[in-house]
Amino acid sequence: MASLYDLAVPVLTNILKAEQHLLAQAEAFAADKGTPISEILELRLAPDMWPLSQQIVISALHTGSFLAKAAGITPNTVVFGPASLEDSKKYLVETLELLASVKPEDLNGKEDKILKAQLGANYEPEMTAYNYVQGYMLPNVYFHLTTLYDLLRNKNVPLGKKDYISHFVRLA
Repeated sequence: MASLYDLAVPVLTNILKAEQHLLAQAEAFAADKGTPISEILELRLAPDMWPLSQQIVISALHTGSFLAKAAGITPNTVVFGPASLEDSKKYLVETLELLASVKPEDLNGKEDKILKAQLGANYEPEMTAYNYVQGYMLPNVYFHLTTLYDLLRNKNVPLGKKDYISHFVRLA
């Protein structure tokens, strides 16, 4: 079994770096096409879904929330809701800096600590920190990374699989 640190910190770092890359591609696309970046940040696939910028916000919030719950680390400030380009970039940079400050001893040995997960307005089931990461947090942040990618592809931003996966692959 992987340690809690190894299960969470490197993976979250890769996800947020992938989001940084996708956001940079979106910004370049908007500049090239003369599209206001605000239009890109507001992209949705359905009227009732959160916009593109909020996909980044939610990934940053999940990361900070996990570190606070599991290790008592004070998260960076991330405001829930749609975000400007500047705030989206700031949230990614600050959350990556927060992850870089985490040491293995901050998390390792806390795999069995009981954490609450937010699953709906009135439902917060308890689970071990290990299960929280593996079964709740990582699926959530992967979902928001994939949604960010899909929103950009739907707008014809020239992305491919390498734009999504390159931050996860470690070559020999």
